Amino acid sequence: MPRAKTSKKQGFSFQDMETISLKKGAKVARFKASATLKNKALIAEALWHTLVENDVEGFKEILKAHLENLNKDELAEETGLSRRTIFRMLEPDGNPTLKNISTIINKLCA
Repeated sequence: MPRAKTSKKQGFSFQDMETISLKKGAKVARFKASATLKNKALIAEALWHTLVENDVEGFKEILKAHLENLNKDELAEETGLSRRTIFRMLEPDGNPTLKNISTIINKLCA
């Protein structure tokens, strides 16, 4: 079997990045993405903007990121959707129905 050709061009590496030093005494705050993704008002606004801009992929990404940071049992109880339906919505090839999406969004905006 012939050998497969490989590219000699190296990809991006964080090890090649220049190190940047902060000024002495500079304060740094920790960013917690999970806290932001649990903020219902912020997520609802972001989802609305994706709909206005006709950004379907952005809508799915935001909804998925938000749902991954929630307790699925509580969400299923609050929305009346089954856990299985919620998990199927999160799958890469998941294609949630408009009814399920509207149920989730209704819960976000309530």
